Amino acid sequence: MLSFSLINLPLYASINAPINSLSTVSKILQDDSGFIWLSGQQGITRVDGNENITFSLSNLDWPLPFSWVHDFDVIDNTLLLATELAGLWLFNTHNGQAKKIPVNTSTQSFYNVLVFEGSFYISASSASSTKKDLYRFNPLTNKTTVIHRDIKISKLVVSKNNLYVETDGGLYQLFNEKLIKVISQPLTALTALSDAIVAITDDKLIKLSDNGDFNTVSHNENISGVTKEHGTNNFFTVNSQGNVTKYSGNSLNSLPHNFGKSNAIHILDAYHDAAGQLWLSSSKGIERLNETFIKNHEVFFDIPINANEIALFNNEVIIGSYGVGLQNFLTPLFNAQTNANFSKLGLTISNLLEVNKVLFIATFDGLWRYNKLTNEVSRLNIVGKKLVLNLQKHGDLLYILTDNFGLYIYDLLSETIVNHISTEDGLNNNEVIGVLPISADATWIANSTAISIYNQLTNDIVTLQTPNKSKVISLLLADNKVFASTLGDGMMVFNKRGDLLKQINKGHRFSKMILINNEIWVVGKPGLYRVSPQNYEVTMVGDTQQYNFVSGMLVKDNTLYAPHYSGVLAINLKEIRNFNPNVVISKTTVSGSSYLLNKKINIASGNDVITLNLASLDFRPGLAKKYRYRINNTAWQQMNNNQLTLTGLASGYYNLEIKATNSLGQWSGNSAFTEIEVAYPWYWTIQMRIFYIIASILLFSLAAWLLYLRSRSIKKIHYLLQDDMRNYGKLIKVTQRNLQLAENSFNNNEYEQGRALIALSITSLQNSVNSQQPDNLNGQELHTVVPFFADYVLTKFQIKMTFSIDETVEELNYKFKSDLYKIIYEAIMFAVLKGNANTFNLKLKVVKQKLWLTIVSDNDAFKQLDSKVDFDLSSYTIRQIATKNNAYLNIFSDENNGCQLIMSFPLMTLN
Repeated sequence: MLSFSLINLPLYASINAPINSLSTVSKILQDDSGFIWLSGQQGITRVDGNENITFSLSNLDWPLPFSWVHDFDVIDNTLLLATELAGLWLFNTHNGQAKKIPVNTSTQSFYNVLVFEGSFYISASSASSTKKDLYRFNPLTNKTTVIHRDIKISKLVVSKNNLYVETDGGLYQLFNEKLIKVISQPLTALTALSDAIVAITDDKLIKLSDNGDFNTVSHNENISGVTKEHGTNNFFTVNSQGNVTKYSGNSLNSLPHNFGKSNAIHILDAYHDAAGQLWLSSSKGIERLNETFIKNHEVFFDIPINANEIALFNNEVIIGSYGVGLQNFLTPLFNAQTNANFSKLGLTISNLLEVNKVLFIATFDGLWRYNKLTNEVSRLNIVGKKLVLNLQKHGDLLYILTDNFGLYIYDLLSETIVNHISTEDGLNNNEVIGVLPISADATWIANSTAISIYNQLTNDIVTLQTPNKSKVISLLLADNKVFASTLGDGMMVFNKRGDLLKQINKGHRFSKMILINNEIWVVGKPGLYRVSPQNYEVTMVGDTQQYNFVSGMLVKDNTLYAPHYSGVLAINLKEIRNFNPNVVISKTTVSGSSYLLNKKINIASGNDVITLNLASLDFRPGLAKKYRYRINNTAWQQMNNNQLTLTGLASGYYNLEIKATNSLGQWSGNSAFTEIEVAYPWYWTIQMRIFYIIASILLFSLAAWLLYLRSRSIKKIHYLLQDDMRNYGKLIKVTQRNLQLAENSFNNNEYEQGRALIALSITSLQNSVNSQQPDNLNGQELHTVVPFFADYVLTKFQIKMTFSIDETVEELNYKFKSDLYKIIYEAIMFAVLKGNANTFNLKLKVVKQKLWLTIVSDNDAFKQLDSKVDFDLSSYTIRQIATKNNAYLNIFSDENNGCQLIMSFPLMTLN
């Protein structure tokens, strides 16, 4: 097995100097997660766009046992590091742990390293010279093999099937563990494609394919940098003048690209990342070039403010200047005579509109028209010399927006003004800035203070209640909704009835809008933005943030033209594309303890503080990235920065999802996820809840069983009471009937029959009385009734009962003595009927203000009296009397299989 020494790194964050200042970076790579890694004298640096963490001997927060890293290669989530003095190491990018690899070499100074076919190939200093030795290390067997000694190695690269070694004398290929020379000229740059390598000499580009094909093209540049294009088989070169050239990896033909010029002189390394950014390392530091699909056409006129308008006329882009009239852009249409007829104020153009091949010109001095045949302009006496702000065509109507005179509607067919809308008609301000004709009964009008809807059929105007305090500049219909851009309150969205649906980017300055492929493009201050009419997401157009745009835009031949203060920007719409960067949790801190990236978070309670540092791995310049998160698929919560802090979480399990935008403000299709488990208190853990459930089920079952037994006992008692009442009821009814018959007999002078019925009733009553059991005192004393009861038990059941009664008992009140005798009677009769007792011994004795009743039986019949569920009338009666007199009942078994019933009565409450 492969053995490693382990370095555990402390888990604290460190933000280092900007990467631009790193002047000794020897290698740049991007890992599978999207992080950029830089190796050099500073150590190994991870870049995430927000903070740069450097791992090295000099970094106390993230120390390693070495600093200078010459080269590295990416293996899944680890980096294979070749160090200046410490040998070869594996560095885990997920947890920051480093493991040393036991390579058997003569020195520990490693310069080049890469992974090929499962083995590690390393160049190390030669012990005997200034040259290097090439080794192969097998991580499965820990075996180190010498490939070649004493060779001046500059770089190692691998294609799909081959490994190549660059030296000061040319290029070698590894074949059967030996180096075979394939290029005899010194190289200035070298990189690998998917199935080939590209080697650059002083005068040639050489492509050596894995299948043996050898292609070359000549060049006359001093090329020091080369790198493969991400996602394709093409490659880029950089020469000493900083010029970037793109080549086809198949044909070696040059290809068009949109990278600018580099400031670097001699390239140490180059890399093209997933977002299309070109990273260049040189002695000047790290430089990043971005491909731009924007071309700026500089346009300057001799005017105080270069706030020019553009329009399409004769299918060409023309310029309406802010002081020198009509001007050409890309194609010459006008000459020096074109603007001769303009008045001085007429030279300041505020808008242009081509209608039926006629160019209408809005100026500070009324409305003008350009005649293509005569190449002259002339004033249209439609609105006189009023300042016209804008022009809008809808059907056969031309809408003329003025600065302080309202809105004029001009019929292009009859060439007459058909309507004039001003404050006299209900418009709240005569400065009309924007207009949107939707239908005859709904013309939206934006002025300096409000938005109004004009009904041309009824001549009514309705002013909308809106939240904006700044001017509305432009109105646009998209996705069956009306969008209104403002100079400070973002963008408002209405339905066609005028109800406010949404306010987008409140506080942002927007100006003119245009609809392109069902997407809104709007002029910002600064920059251009794209707005989705469906979900209202706002995206900045890359590389436009440095421009201040002045007016509306137009599209011609898939190119968007937008004028700004120093020219006109042309954007190739075909090249506009989205990039979905990886969104990652770059660092996790739990109650002060930090670690790289993220794993399932387990905390003891909601008092723990969780801090997540987030990164959207798009390294292009642009808008500040936005972040949002949601817990357990609830609503999204917006964040103010890239750091999310959570505390006070209730016990339970949480799924956290995080979204972020790229550098253009587009929400990435990728998300970051983490799991948080907050421990429950000990009394509410899973084990305890299972115990509670089981205990509840058992208690419920026991309660149900006890209630069932109790219901049976109570039912039995009710049956006994009903039977007793039924027997006595029959006797009373019979006696009552006999007496009524006797009364009738006496009334009929039938005295013998009456006497016989009375005698029969007396006999029935005597028999009933004689058949009753001695179950109460019946006005007697205990000393009299207890002996009678003992004789009764002996006579009827042949059971001997002895007794001893304290004389002081007779001093107690009769009601208590009656209750006491009832207990004696019920207890003995219960034992007689339920058990097989032969003898009873009864004692009544007063000791220390308590009366003690003791009944001893030679049988365990009293034990059933102790049951609180399975009881009959006797046990029920005994317990009721005991409760009434605050007595305590205890039943004991003795060693002779007998039992005792003992009750104690407090006498202080009885007198």
